Amino acid sequence: MKLQTSVAEKLTIIEVTDLDPISVYLEDFGPGQGKVTITCFDDSWSRYWSHMGEKYDIRSFLLKADEHYLAGKFSPQLNQEVDDLGKLADEAKKHIIECRRDHSCCVTKDKTRELFDMAEDLESQHDEDPTGYRDAMYDIFGDEWWYNVPKKPNHQYEYLCRIINTVKEALRQAS
Repeated sequence: MKLQTSVAEKLTIIEVTDLDPISVYLEDFGPGQGKVTITCFDDSWSRYWSHMGEKYDIRSFLLKADEHYLAGKFSPQLNQEVDDLGKLADEAKKHIIECRRDHSCCVTKDKTRELFDMAEDLESQHDEDPTGYRDAMYDIFGDEWWYNVPKKPNHQYEYLCRIINTVKEALRQAS
């Protein structure tokens, strides 16, 4: 067994409006290699970079990197946008009306009424998963209906970006 020791720097960021205290652990492992761990309340994000470029330490790399790049590295499964199911029925109705007006869908007046009724049913059940209404969505939007589900900003993603920007500002002040 071989042991190595390293020195980690810890910053604590406090008194930020609408954010709990943030702890930032910075660790350099050599030229162009480093790790950062950020904690805020009950969440934590950590990332190791092995090829930041010889001229960068972890601090300068974080300052150079865009918050969206960093958010994608800290939490790759977190999307910038999420489905806005509250607007699904309105989007479906709008699509049906445009389709009928433009004659781009060969639907009869009766079929249009049937689709519009399906869209209204979506309105009363907007808090649930749209895949549960697959048949209605398919009838209204077609084969790739999921591309028509309206989107809204993901508050968790925005929260992470806010923390990242706060960390970057603290690193600038600490330099």
